Amino acid sequence: MTVALPRRDLAIGGLLAGLYLAMLCATLDIGFPRDESFYFNAGEQYARWFDVLAENPRRAFTRAEVDRAFAYNAEHPALPKVLFGLSWRLFGRMHDPQVAPWSKAWYHRGDPPEPILGWMAESTAMRLPALVTNSFLVFLLYVFAARYTNRRVALAATVGWMLTPHAFWHSHLSCFDMPMVTMAFATAYCFYRSVTLPAPEPGRMRPRGAWAWAIATAVVWGLALNTKHNAFFLPITFVMWWAWTRRREFRLSFSGGGFRIPAIPLAFLAMLFVSPVVYWALWPKLWFDPINHLKWYFGFHAKHDFYWAYYWGTLFTKPPFPVAFPFVMSAMTLSGPAVVLALAGLGRTAWMRLARLGPRGDDDAPPQDANGDLLARTPGLTSFLLLNFLVPFAVIAHPSTPIFGGTKHWMPGVPFLMIFAGLAFDRILTALRRVTHQHPVLGRHAAQTALIVITAAVFILPATRDTLHGHTNGSTFYNAFFGGFGAMGKHGMQREFWGNTAYSALPWLNETAPHRARVDFHDTTWDAVRYYWRDGLLRRDIQPVWDAKRADIFLFHWHKEFLDLEADGRATLGNPVPAHVVAEDGVPLLNAYVKPGRTPARPSEVSP
Repeated sequence: MTVALPRRDLAIGGLLAGLYLAMLCATLDIGFPRDESFYFNAGEQYARWFDVLAENPRRAFTRAEVDRAFAYNAEHPALPKVLFGLSWRLFGRMHDPQVAPWSKAWYHRGDPPEPILGWMAESTAMRLPALVTNSFLVFLLYVFAARYTNRRVALAATVGWMLTPHAFWHSHLSCFDMPMVTMAFATAYCFYRSVTLPAPEPGRMRPRGAWAWAIATAVVWGLALNTKHNAFFLPITFVMWWAWTRRREFRLSFSGGGFRIPAIPLAFLAMLFVSPVVYWALWPKLWFDPINHLKWYFGFHAKHDFYWAYYWGTLFTKPPFPVAFPFVMSAMTLSGPAVVLALAGLGRTAWMRLARLGPRGDDDAPPQDANGDLLARTPGLTSFLLLNFLVPFAVIAHPSTPIFGGTKHWMPGVPFLMIFAGLAFDRILTALRRVTHQHPVLGRHAAQTALIVITAAVFILPATRDTLHGHTNGSTFYNAFFGGFGAMGKHGMQREFWGNTAYSALPWLNETAPHRARVDFHDTTWDAVRYYWRDGLLRRDIQPVWDAKRADIFLFHWHKEFLDLEADGRATLGNPVPAHVVAEDGVPLLNAYVKPGRTPARPSEVSP
């Protein structure tokens, strides 16, 4: 059942979210991956539509203007990119083409807008909406876990999520993946609130607030649909949960009773009618020809390219892909303590359910004695958590689903997994309390506090190191159980995915590259290079070429599928030895090859 949440817990959730936002803002030294650079471009273009809206509202809502403004990156909904662009316009420090004429080439149509507040670098301004959204997930996770379990579980689950290395890295980016995790969790939270309200008061047909939470579910799901297509799996998960928990209320009678189903949650009705309106209203490409654009949209993702992935020494290029991929990759890329606690929490939950199964298999019915099983307090909570954890994993586990993108595509399931980790941590503290009660010396308040602090530190300190050590290239993290970053070479695993490692080579490039050096940035995109220039991270005289035959310097990103390019690049430049290597714990992520005979830049030429 739902219980009132003390204001103290709301404050704790808010403090944790604020701490996470501060952690993200303090670790922004992360390069611009391929996808993010495209969304920088989209955000900039979409923001121009609001200029037209302010100047000529009637023109802004014409089909020609909408198609012109939102044509780029139409394979994804517009909402995140609109937010990125508006934040960029409001907070970004733009270059003045009167002072720096060359900067015009860095902006869409050569027309940098006038800065408004100009408080932060352009890339940081683009990232700000994602930083805030991803921090809000920390608040939601704590509040959900505190409401339905207890404060200790909520703290452990939330800190476990905050110290998830790959999620932490992705949370910096102006991409859709982590905001999608937030939207998915928020939708699940609202839905679960809508179906676990207290019994209706006398004289009322439905619990107080039933429609409010149902509509909230529909609105938030509409926002999720406008974030990324993963959202389409959410109602499937909810229907599965409803059918499972109400399975004994279904009736099929051949003697006149017909087919009976349990009461349909109000949230389903609201999602059916409200969410499509939100979806349509916030995606301008749907305003004039929604059917055809949705047909193209679904077709695009149904026939998505199969990017190659290196996994246990095998380069997978086409289906079937390994079913175990998301589960094994999570075991390798979650922080080591989180893996231990999550497995322990899942194992204990399974054991408790098996121990409680009666003749009718009522695994979700609250027992007379929960025997310390916090999930048993609320009917259906166990299956709700399990389904929301498993379905995102199962989608990627299907052999025909492309497995590109590292760990981000099943990330919506990980916050629910962290709740199981929190349950395991709570059981450890409970066991410690029992031990202290049996030993008078340990029963003192100071001793109990010390034991709790030491126990927490055993899990938090390694997870903190996992998350912050090498955070600049955090998508390459593997935990200590598999050899740390060395697992990339030792086990034949993917090293990096999106070309962001060039960021770590920029200081070397700025210091040593010849004047007007031609640089093949390999897997780093033109849009990323533009933003390196705009943020003052790359000398403006450096010329990107993406052609080793024309390059003075070749930045090779370590991908198994690109090894032939490395061999060609070394041969073309006539230098087999890298002049600079970007590595994590001794594992190369990027090699820089320089054409012999090129003189280094003079100090006056190094500054941007």
